[in-house]
Amino acid sequence: MTKTQAFETLYGKIEANRAIEMAESIIHWDALTSGVPVLSLPARGAAAGWLSGEAFRRFIAPDTLEAIETLESFGSELSFLESAMVRELGRKYRKAKAIPSEALQAFSALIAQSQSVWETAREKRDYEMILPYYEKIFDYQRRLCDWYGYEKHPYDALLDDFEPGVGVDILEGFFAALRAEIVPLLGSIMDKGDRPEEVVGSFDVDKQKELLPWLTGFIGYDRSRGKIGEVEHPFCTTITRHDVRITTKYHEDSLMSAMYSTLHESGHAIYEQNIDEGLEQYGLANGSSMGMHESQSRLYENMICRSRAFAGVLLPKLQGLFDFFAKWDEGKLFRAVNITRPSLIRIEADELTYSLHIMVRYELEKALMTGEIKAADLPGLWDDKYEELLGVRPNNMAEGVLQDVHWSGGTIGYFPSYAIGTAYGAQWMNEIKKTVDVDAAIKSQDLSPVSGWLKENMYKHGMSMTPGELLLKATGEPFNVKYYIDYLKEKFTGLYL
Repeated sequence: MTKTQAFETLYGKIEANRAIEMAESIIHWDALTSGVPVLSLPARGAAAGWLSGEAFRRFIAPDTLEAIETLESFGSELSFLESAMVRELGRKYRKAKAIPSEALQAFSALIAQSQSVWETAREKRDYEMILPYYEKIFDYQRRLCDWYGYEKHPYDALLDDFEPGVGVDILEGFFAALRAEIVPLLGSIMDKGDRPEEVVGSFDVDKQKELLPWLTGFIGYDRSRGKIGEVEHPFCTTITRHDVRITTKYHEDSLMSAMYSTLHESGHAIYEQNIDEGLEQYGLANGSSMGMHESQSRLYENMICRSRAFAGVLLPKLQGLFDFFAKWDEGKLFRAVNITRPSLIRIEADELTYSLHIMVRYELEKALMTGEIKAADLPGLWDDKYEELLGVRPNNMAEGVLQDVHWSGGTIGYFPSYAIGTAYGAQWMNEIKKTVDVDAAIKSQDLSPVSGWLKENMYKHGMSMTPGELLLKATGEPFNVKYYIDYLKEKFTGLYL
């Protein structure tokens, strides 16, 4: 295969798979947001499954590897984007081919069953129902570590699927720092017993729908290249960079839930909308990693929209819609949107405690992959770790080990991206503030200096650089947990101590 033929082969596969992914995304969006007939769901699922299988078959064909190896032989003769494309496709191909086909088929069938079993087990609070599935899922993941290969720790092989370059060695230091600094801070706050007033009341859903377009526009989500849907569990999906859709869930008794989940999904969407369009032909027009994506959702949701400056901008909007806020002032709202308390449910956790929830899952997953613990041990260990780190203990399985869907879906190694991504966000914000007055931008209701910096230094690069390369290029240093800890300590010490 010549160099030209190799490029044509890979470009063709990228283009075909992009079309397939668009179709899958539309099916997924339509099924969750459009109130489609229930009887149509099996056929939709079958169609999505066929599309996914077709994309996989096209990708693992022998000519893919021949094209990758041909271009790898040209080394430094390739352009930066060509090299990034070959790097990413080579990494993806070799991982896919490392898995025995019969094992992959069996695992796919297992997952198709386990997720529905998990839903029932969580509802009935019965861990024994899901245990046989977990045992098989974790056994497969341990074998997957060996098939992928690793240098230092088996868990590294799975982490690489979601956060390239971040292994156990980095995560151990990261979580140790949180344990040393954030756990005592949380304890001091709880000991003081200072409880801000909460936003608790009845908030008309139609008025919430008036507020959310302003919120998303404020932070830079371009609704002319997307839309907002309603679902049970909010998500963001990319059809193309010119069609990035977000969803929300309105609760009449929980205004903050709809607000901040929408801001979170908008952060993901802003990233996708601002990736350089020229990266599409190289298959690089996606976020650099799950953690980098999370850095943007958490940056906008928390670091900007839970700031004192934003409270001053938000309050008049709330007062114009809801009588509840008539006598509130900026300081009261700032404290209300930053209430911290130990809790049992990860997705409801506040900014200070969120990464402690992730630490529980990280420590359990890591031990599962070495065989140090077994699936049967999880409920007790889960409860013990929550009591150790957060000072609370689940009352039932739904509050504890059965609260997350990830394990029943076969996703191991994903959780740490939530926490390290939040820390990436703090490092980005530290660098932005060297040249941008962020509070002034918020108060002027013009975040273009912030989004402009991020677009230039992060968004436009898509997957052309790894997370480590992005941070090093933009901030001059590798990942550093210091900025995250400093941010949390400064903010929550000022609020509570």
